Amino acid sequence: MSDFGAMIVMDNGQPFVTPQSTPFCLYGKYEFNSVANGTAQHIEQNIVIDASYPVMVFVKTTNTAQPTPVIAYRIGGSVYIAGDNPYGQSFTLTAYVFAIFPQSLPSWGFAIWDATGKLVLTNESKVLSDLQTVGTPGDTGGVNIDQTLQGSYAVAPCILGSSIWQVTNSSAGQPIIINITAYTGARFDGKNTRINAAGNRVGQGSSIGGTNTGMAITAINTAAYD
Repeated sequence: MSDFGAMIVMDNGQPFVTPQSTPFCLYGKYEFNSVANGTAQHIEQNIVIDASYPVMVFVKTTNTAQPTPVIAYRIGGSVYIAGDNPYGQSFTLTAYVFAIFPQSLPSWGFAIWDATGKLVLTNESKVLSDLQTVGTPGDTGGVNIDQTLQGSYAVAPCILGSSIWQVTNSSAGQPIIINITAYTGARFDGKNTRINAAGNRVGQGSSIGGTNTGMAITAINTAAYD
């Protein structure tokens, strides 16, 4: 350590260091309320963002007793975000979009530029940090994750697996096979966040199998970004 200067540390006390000084910073926080879509409640939004900005998205939902599957992915110059509660429960979806993008010069404080001259960090930047892993990769990961964390958390949406159900067609007497995809779900109840698999349909009939990606979920505590 040098004898003089300044050192930037995160809330957990770790030094803040990134290659080429290009951190992901909060681009925007967005809240959407669901609308009826048949028997379900649905949200579908596109957030416009420069196609040259690398992006990471974290999502949480509120106001539901049952898990709500959420998805997010990049489409050129926008980020597509969606949630669908198959139980018909209305909900609010909050998306935290982080990106590597030019920062605005503050009226006071400090500012850091990268080697190309782009302003990448100021005292007003909300840097993506303290990523947390929920679940353990392997047999206990994926669709088997069910963990409740104290406080408000948002998750990076992913597919955790699927389940297969068999329903008998009463008119034809033939079995119907239904595949339900399991996405990530993060339900905040005002105090705690339950993170587990959320199916895009309600299971009916008899469960006859499924798949499990076995992956862990990446989450962030949203306290620093709310």
